[in-house]
Amino acid sequence: MGDQLARLVDFAALPNTVLQVAPFDMGDRRPLSLPLYVLTTPSRSLLSYAESAHRGQLERETASVVPLLTAYHQLQAEALSQAESVAMINQLRKGTP
Repeated sequence: MGDQLARLVDFAALPNTVLQVAPFDMGDRRPLSLPLYVLTTPSRSLLSYAESAHRGQLERETASVVPLLTAYHQLQAEALSQAESVAMINQLRKGTP
């Protein structure tokens, strides 16, 4: 686990990445419960791909993708900043909650 946490800290230090942790205690404020990918094609259309333990779902209809994108933006706004996320990860690496 320590190596995985160290890798996240290294990832956050890269110039082209952003790492934000959404703590479990966000509870109901966490709008997404499954992994979600939102893709923008070269023609600027949106696609989403959500995955569960049983299947994956690719959505091409804008009317279905936009609410997912909105939920993603809500999660991004509620999650810890990158600095706070890295601090939390470093605390976990030290074994302090």
